[in-house]
Amino acid sequence: MDIEIAKYSGYCFGVKRALDIAEETLNKYKKKVNKIYTLGQIIHNRGVVEGLSKKGITVVNSEENITPGSILIVRSHGMSPVVLKRIRAKKVKIVDTTCPFVKKAQDKANFLSRSGYFVIIIGNKEHPEVIGIKEHIENNNFAVVEDIKDVKNIGKKEKIGIVVQTTQTSKKFKSIVSKILEKGKEILVENTICSTTVNRQNSTRELAKRVDVMIIVGGKNSANTTYLAEISKNCNTITYHIENYKGINLSWLRGIKKVGISGGASTPEKDILKVKKLIEKL
Repeated sequence: MDIEIAKYSGYCFGVKRALDIAEETLNKYKKKVNKIYTLGQIIHNRGVVEGLSKKGITVVNSEENITPGSILIVRSHGMSPVVLKRIRAKKVKIVDTTCPFVKKAQDKANFLSRSGYFVIIIGNKEHPEVIGIKEHIENNNFAVVEDIKDVKNIGKKEKIGIVVQTTQTSKKFKSIVSKILEKGKEILVENTICSTTVNRQNSTRELAKRVDVMIIVGGKNSANTTYLAEISKNCNTITYHIENYKGINLSWLRGIKKVGISGGASTPEKDILKVKKLIEKL
C-alpha cells in the first residue's frame, strides 16, 4: 500500500511557539508557584493538553478558578483584554502564547473599530479566537458572520471593515465577502487568514485528489482540522477524520492501493507517524 503524508502537516508556527513557551514556563516556575493555569485548552488537541496537565498545567474553564499569586498561560487562540485585566488584578502573572497571526487579527479589528468602521468578523461564533477578537472592538460595533445566511441580518452601513478567523478557508471567506459588498458604501477587507493555513489546506486538497482514501488526523474540536476534513471530502468522498491512530477502522483500507494522510495545525507529528506505521503493518 502506498502512503503519502501531505507536505504541510502537523504543528504550525503558532502552536509550536505556544507549546515551547508553556514548557519554558513549567521549567522556570513549577517549583516557585502553587499553580500554573490555562483558561481553556492551550491548543485543540486532547492528547497534548493531557500531557501538559500531567506536567503541572491546570486547565480551568472559569477565571474564578484562577487563584491569586499563580500563573496564567494565555492560550494560542488569544483572550479578551478585559478578562486579562481582571485576572492581573488578582496578582496573577500572565504568560502570553497568543499566535502572532491571531494578534494581527485582533489589532486589525481594533484599528477598524477606532477608525469608525462597523467590523464584521468572519468565523465561528463560539470559537475562542473569534471571542477574543470581539473583545478588541470598541463600542460593541460588530457582527460575527459564520456563513452567507448571516449576512442578511446586517443592515446597510456607511463603512464596513472585515477581518477573518485565521483558520477559515479562503473559499468560504471569498463567498461571504462577495455578499457583504452589497451592504456598505466603503468596505475595507483585511485578509487575516494565516499563510500556513492556506498552505496546509492546499496541500491537503491536492493530495486528496491523488489517493483512494484520505485520513485527517487531529482534534475533533479543532476548527482548522475540521476544515481540512471538509476540504478533503469535497475532493475525495472517502475521507475520515480521526483524533489519533486508535480511531482507524482497518476495514476502511481493504483493497485500497493509495492512502493520503494530513494533520491539523495542533496535531503532533508523532500522531501522524503512528497512523502511518499502523497502516504500513497491513
